[in-house]
Order: sequence, then structure tokens, then C-alpha cells
Amino acid sequence: MEAEKKPVTAEGVNIKAILVGCNNYPDPENELKGCHNNAYNMHNILIKRFNFDPKRILVMVDTPGSKHMPTAANIKKQLEKMIEDADEGHRLFFYFSGHGMTFCHHGETKPAIVPCDDNLITYCVSRLHKKATFTIMADSCNSGGLIDQEPVQVGLPYIVPHKETCGGENKPKMIPYESYMANLSSRTGLNDPDIGAHLIQLFGSEASIMFWLPPHQHPELLKSDQGILLSGGEPDELTFEDRRDIRNPCGAFTKTVVAILNGHPAPITNRQLIVNARGILGIKDEYERQHPCLYCSQENANAIFLRKASEIGETSA
Repeated sequence: MEAEKKPVTAEGVNIKAILVGCNNYPDPENELKGCHNNAYNMHNILIKRFNFDPKRILVMVDTPGSKHMPTAANIKKQLEKMIEDADEGHRLFFYFSGHGMTFCHHGETKPAIVPCDDNLITYCVSRLHKKATFTIMADSCNSGGLIDQEPVQVGLPYIVPHKETCGGENKPKMIPYESYMANLSSRTGLNDPDIGAHLIQLFGSEASIMFWLPPHQHPELLKSDQGILLSGGEPDELTFEDRRDIRNPCGAFTKTVVAILNGHPAPITNRQLIVNARGILGIKDEYERQHPCLYCSQENANAIFLRKASEIGETSA
């Protein structure tokens, strides 16, 4: 006789998350302090506030001996698995805390996130069930163009970033391009200005397909109403780690989002969450100021954070 099946909540079945925190990079100058804390803070709020099933949340942090080391290959493998398992109505969440950067390839400036092995990720998702939703939250510099086909709803549209200067007490979460290339050259022994040549030598087929396949063989982008990107700053802007609490350093963007969610028990839309975060982070001192952005369709902008676009509702300010 078949055992009686227990009912499972929609949250348990339809929501999955991958949370990445990268503190330790090949170049010690690029070390960060708060990205592990960021990932675990997001883990806690997903469970307590959004009723995520802990078994459906994967945390990837670069601690020694980590079972899920957040290299580019491992992150992409887990993303591909999550996407392959997605079905109609599923909601997928990818959170990244670590370095971001922009690079020039074939005359175009592109954004990327930088996993702990320095192997750039330039595509997070290239396919998805047509009725599934994918939300990215990026607490890294220059993250505003990660879903560049989505219209901007809060902030500036993706533009070619310009060089920034920075100072102040907190550390920017960006690896300067020249420093990154110098580190790659020391590891490959190549004297080549082409970033792809270094990444292919170091990582082979695990390098982004942008570097080893011609453009016409690159994956198709998500449909315009599937991706939702909450970025920690404008496309040409630095984001910062808040290190004033030495016992609990964390990303300023993540810290602010968690505080807003904890202080706002009612459902909150993607738009209102980012507007509130901009109101807090946009008035900080010059060298700590950042302006979170929202890239998605109009419908998804008005959807409740981490819910389907059909679940649109009013929120309190």
C-alpha cells in the first residue's frame, strides 16, 4: 500500500536559492572580509522571512575545505542544475557577494562577477522555463549590466563604465582591470593584452564561452520578462564593504536590504525595496555612497520580492 504523501507548501517546492560569498582571492590585495557574512545573513532571512526550505538553499563560501567552493565552474554547475530542474511557476534566486569588474573584449566593455578563482562569470543564465522567474541580487561593483537586455526600472540604464577613484574607510568590491590582468599574466606567463587568452590557458573550457566561442554561438539571452536584477550600485559605480563593525563586516547593500526586510513585515515589491535601499545608501559620505538599481520588466518591478509577477500587491512605504 502506498504511503500517504504529506502536503508540501508552495515555498518548499517552487523556490530554490544559491547564495555565494567570496572573500579569498588569488591576489591577497583583493581579499574581502564580509562576503561570507552576507551569504549567511541572506540564508537566515530567506528561511525566517520567506519560509524557504533550508534543503533548497545552497550556500557556497570559500572557506578552507568547503564542500561547495565558489569557483566559476562550481557556481555555473549549480546554476545549470537549478535551471534544468525548474518548471512552470518556479522561482529561482541567485545571490552573489564578492568582487565585480568590467573588462574589454573585442571592443566592447562588459560586466562580470569574479568568483574566488578569478575565472570571470559573464553569463548567469541563458535559458529558463518560460513561466519560471529568476532573481539575481548582486552585491558587487559594476553589477548593473548583468542582465543587460532588461529595462531599468530604478536607477540608470547600462552604459559603458568609466574609471572611478575611491577612498574612505570602507573597501570597494571591485578588482581594478589593470591589477587583474597583471595577476593573470603572472600566473600564465603570457604577455598578451587579450583577457580571453589568459583565462583560456588557466581554465580551458571552464572559461566563459564569451572567450572561446564566436558571438553567433553564444547562448540566447533570457526572455525580457524572466530576469530580475537587484544590483548594489549603478553600472559604473563602486559598492562597498562596511568594516566598521570589525566583528561582523558585511556588504553595505546586503546589510541595508536585510534591515529593510526585517523592518518591513508586510510584503514589499522589488521596486520599493530598491527605492528604499537607494534612499539609505545614496545619502552616505561621498566615498561610501552607492545607488542600488533594479533591472526587469514593469510587471516584475511591481511584483512582490521573491514572488511571481502575478502576485502583485500594494505595500506600505
